[in-house]
Amino acid sequence: MVMKEETVLPRIHDAELLYNRAVAPGLFRMRVHCAAVARQAWPGQFIMLQVSDHTDPLLRRPFSLCGTDGETLEILYRVAGRGTSIMAAWKAQQAVHLIGPLGKGFSIPDGMKTAFLVAGGIGIAPLLFLLQHLDTQQQVTGKNIFLGGKTGDDIRVLEDFRPLPADIFIAAEDGAAGFHGLVTDLFTGHIEQHAHQYLHQAAIFSCGPLAMAQAVTAIAARYGLACQLSLEATMACGIGACLGCAVKTRPCAADDHAGAHERGSLAFQYKRVCAEGPVFNSRELVWEQE
Repeated sequence: MVMKEETVLPRIHDAELLYNRAVAPGLFRMRVHCAAVARQAWPGQFIMLQVSDHTDPLLRRPFSLCGTDGETLEILYRVAGRGTSIMAAWKAQQAVHLIGPLGKGFSIPDGMKTAFLVAGGIGIAPLLFLLQHLDTQQQVTGKNIFLGGKTGDDIRVLEDFRPLPADIFIAAEDGAAGFHGLVTDLFTGHIEQHAHQYLHQAAIFSCGPLAMAQAVTAIAARYGLACQLSLEATMACGIGACLGCAVKTRPCAADDHAGAHERGSLAFQYKRVCAEGPVFNSRELVWEQE
């Protein structure tokens, strides 16, 4: 598998904000100059960003990297609370402080020729970084983005990144754009229509709400597809110390694409999204009702 070759211990970095602008209602695209992180970052990794010089808010905020370019890196974020509201007011040339790169990123399966990137809302961020990397892999000839959101505004973010080296499929639950419904239903229909063409050399990469991640896991199992999920989780430290982002997992052989039900009786263990993740093999995750 193609994956990150070098593990670098994360540290605190001083960076400079280059731009910070709205790309859709409530969604912002931020670029910062931070050569040390940009040179070492791998798709699927994240940073912990300090949002205040005071004690309110006290904790750093986790953000997936959505791309790098030379000595700069980008994040995509949604204004959802006090911390991100503070960030939305930041201006160019402002000093920012971050820890990274953090976590385990995506890996590229040997022999993969087709990649399905399935995102829900802001979950598109790490997949855009992955797409940037896949565009350098000559063996990956098929790249497909499936992006879903509750409203048309949720999927407008892609307009700011075009042109993209991929076929793009969009779904809005309110019917405002693209497919009317869930992105997982759109993806399932596409798989069923093209299953005879390329599924034996395809893999899924996904990021989004837990309900969507569970649905993508079921699709991958149904069609025997390798699948990696970048999990969204609330994090306090980002370095594995607080154990606040633990998820339940089961043993999973890297080359075993079947037999999930047979593994159900094996011992469970908890892994930290920030340290052992945020990217997990879909077959190792245990959902609440299991």
